[in-house]
Amino acid sequence: AATATRSATPDPFPRRPLTTSTRYVALGDSFAAGMGGGGETGKCRSSSASYPSVFTRESGVDLIVNAACSGATTSDLLRKQLISLDDRTDLVTVSIGGNDLGVAAIAADCAAGKAASCRSQLTSALSLLNVLPERLATVYDAIVQAAPNARIVVTGYALMYDASDPNAKDFGMAAAINAATIGLNQVIDDAVDAERAKGAPMTYVGVDFAGHAIGDAKPWVHTSGVDAFHPTAAGYAEYAR
Repeated sequence: AATATRSATPDPFPRRPLTTSTRYVALGDSFAAGMGGGGETGKCRSSSASYPSVFTRESGVDLIVNAACSGATTSDLLRKQLISLDDRTDLVTVSIGGNDLGVAAIAADCAAGKAASCRSQLTSALSLLNVLPERLATVYDAIVQAAPNARIVVTGYALMYDASDPNAKDFGMAAAINAATIGLNQVIDDAVDAERAKGAPMTYVGVDFAGHAIGDAKPWVHTSGVDAFHPTAAGYAEYAR
């Protein structure tokens, strides 16, 4: 389940109760748009199974807009999604960063079993991790400025594979993809820490697909096709928890 990583210490930014008047805006990439959840519409591949939609139905908040778009990078968010925020926004969720590392190419090559290309794409992604902190800082600062009264929740990315069996056929690739995801999540978590240190009411939440990753009996992740490496509707429901 999606849980805050700092539950052991008091939150300096206590949450306001969620009500039907809580104005909520979702930002991000395909993981916020709901690609893979089924029934996707438009060029952004938005789905009613997206975690913002599920969260809205379960909590009763007022989803003003899910501005997330499949394929969005940090630059895209700044140029096309910030306009959705204002000083009346109460809650913002953000899922961004993966496309800055080229995850679409990784998903395509790794899901297709192109081992050499998969490794090459992963190496390229890891080399780009060092430029991501500055990009995330720019995005997070901009969100804080555009929605000065909002609490901001930033999600990580779920590990795609069960890499617990070193004898599994795809163990090497699975372990490498999980390691890259862990690295990405750490960069995101650190960037959120930096914002909190500056006084921003921002929280990082991780998402755990343990028991439902690729390699498990009932994965919450698509393994092939255009939706490869994206959550299923069940996976997005876990994001919303």
